[in-house]
Amino acid sequence: MTLTCMQTKLCFGVYGELYIVDLNQVIYFKADDHYTHVCYASGTHFMIPFGLSKVEEAIHEKPLFCKQFVRLGRTYIVNLGSVFHINAVKQVLLVSDSHGVNHTIHLPKPVLRSLMGLIDEAVAQNNERKITNEKATKN
Repeated sequence: MTLTCMQTKLCFGVYGELYIVDLNQVIYFKADDHYTHVCYASGTHFMIPFGLSKVEEAIHEKPLFCKQFVRLGRTYIVNLGSVFHINAVKQVLLVSDSHGVNHTIHLPKPVLRSLMGLIDEAVAQNNERKITNEKATKN
């Protein structure tokens, strides 16, 4: 594997084994005691013998991905690019894989409201950048 390729992957080693997680494919991570379930957009699902906090630390070491993945409560880290519906009233977050299969994630209302605020803020910042770029182009 090339160094460039490794910029998109998390590597976890334990007892002579190496687990490689491709962040470009992940739609979410789910905590399960001292393990973490990994769900890929392709539909592949596997478990790694590391807690969610260890995964979160590894993601924060990848500058390309630290804003793309968000920790939601104690149980999930979600790829914001896979989110397509949030319903705080029903306490549901829907993410989709590359086959169009929806994955339902149940989360508390405050967590979902916080996520909605985070997304609204990101959209507003993006719109501000577009307006600034348009003004700079006109001048």
